[in-house]
Amino acid sequence: MTALPSGVPAGKIREPERRAGRNHLSRVFRLHPVMLPFLLAIIATGNVSVYAVILGSLLVHEGGHLLAARLVRAPVRSCTVMPYGGEIDIPLFSRLPKRDRLFIVSGGPAATAVLLLLAVAVPVPGQPLLITAQVVLLSLNLLPLLPLDGGRALDILLPEIKHRLILASVIVAGAAGTAALLYLPGSAPYLFLSLFLMLQNIRHWRFRKYEQAAERVRRK
Repeated sequence: MTALPSGVPAGKIREPERRAGRNHLSRVFRLHPVMLPFLLAIIATGNVSVYAVILGSLLVHEGGHLLAARLVRAPVRSCTVMPYGGEIDIPLFSRLPKRDRLFIVSGGPAATAVLLLLAVAVPVPGQPLLITAQVVLLSLNLLPLLPLDGGRALDILLPEIKHRLILASVIVAGAAGTAALLYLPGSAPYLFLSLFLMLQNIRHWRFRKYEQAAERVRRK
């Protein structure tokens, strides 16, 4: 329980605190602009119910990362929700102990796994869709590709292969996008996701020299 300043009525401080909490939450959670065409593509295919399930599942997934970061006392600047999950901005993340970084990365898949177990155990409306969404999200994020959680964990464990991991991620995402072209318009969300992952990795590849320089400075 938080102690209130002496002489200040409780009602006059709790409402500002509630507003501050809501403002902080809105600053932490953000939707990446690419989510708009991704969700529009889902709606255009007639799967409006999928929209709510996917967005809710992504929020739970990122909530797992945020909880893990909180448990290891890592400061979180923002959490950007993306089609595959999201990206959490933690200042000086690479300087955290390896164990803490792995714990934070595994927080999202762990939250998705818990939601999957609940969806299987508790009958709810739309249960098959909810289960499928968790299976797809969990399977996708465990792939050893950047910037997915599986790729991030591999990068933490084997940092010396990062550049090869980026190249492999670009190739796989490009191949998946090419395959998605063959099944348009139904595969439009998968096409957007593949292109987005490929562009993310291309951006990381372009800035690899700066990352190497920063890593050398950090080790000195």
